[in-house]
Amino acid sequence: MFDSLSIILGVLLPAILLASIGYVWVWQGVDYPVPFVTSLAINIGLPALLFHTLATSSVELVSLGNMALAAIVVHLISTGVAFTYLRWAGKDWRLSVAHVVGNTGNLGLPLCLLAFGEEGLAYAMAYFAVQAVLMFSVGDAIYAGRFSISALYRSPVLAAVLAGISVRVLDIPIPSVLMNTTSLLSGFVIPIMLMTLGVSLASLRVTQLRECLAWSFIRTGAAIIIGFGVAAVFQLEGVARGVLIIEATVPVAVFNFLLAQKHGRDSGEVSGLIVITHLGALLYLPIVLHLVLL
Repeated sequence: MFDSLSIILGVLLPAILLASIGYVWVWQGVDYPVPFVTSLAINIGLPALLFHTLATSSVELVSLGNMALAAIVVHLISTGVAFTYLRWAGKDWRLSVAHVVGNTGNLGLPLCLLAFGEEGLAYAMAYFAVQAVLMFSVGDAIYAGRFSISALYRSPVLAAVLAGISVRVLDIPIPSVLMNTTSLLSGFVIPIMLMTLGVSLASLRVTQLRECLAWSFIRTGAAIIIGFGVAAVFQLEGVARGVLIIEATVPVAVFNFLLAQKHGRDSGEVSGLIVITHLGALLYLPIVLHLVLL
């Protein structure tokens, strides 16, 4: 029992401590330029991490492709479930994006890296790449009420994925200077994302507490069932199974708040979902980690 507890704490505590740095940063009143840091991570750091991970990973592309397909299925099922219960409750169905898109970047990537090492990070990057492409194309379109194909082909995440896969498939030799550069850029992404998560959570507020608690419970329960269910259907085992379940069950992504504000949706409700699901994660993620690690 103590061994399993130490493993779980070894995974969760580093993530919590780094997020706490961001939280304390804001509490002390020191400026933290979230838009700049987020833009830096999304447009430079994450593409570098994606390319470097996909280009150098020892995990077979077939396995990563299977993970990507499973991620698509998770998002399709989650969207259908969220759309159904929000419409049934008379809520804005466009907020189903917030119920579907989890914090697979800021939180999911570090957890999978800490839990399963570089192999776990490779699988997590495959999952995250699917969500990122869907988030900035279909997700943004749902929030906005209109679809723009330009958001998809301008995505640096998609370009990094295609470049990384091309290198592996075509066995293209990459100059060491490029690999060293992407390696250095990759190194800052996960710590800075965790600190930015703490900064973002410190600035969010919960309104309509009772309602947000109920919706957070429903969303988390659905995510856990879907994550374990899809992993079973795809017959995933070991690291792949653990990564899919972790990524499927992480709390609501902070970026949902920015998109809701941008397109005039109920950002207050989204803010409540984000805060409460992250607080709830302190209770349910240790259980999820226990189930996938042991």
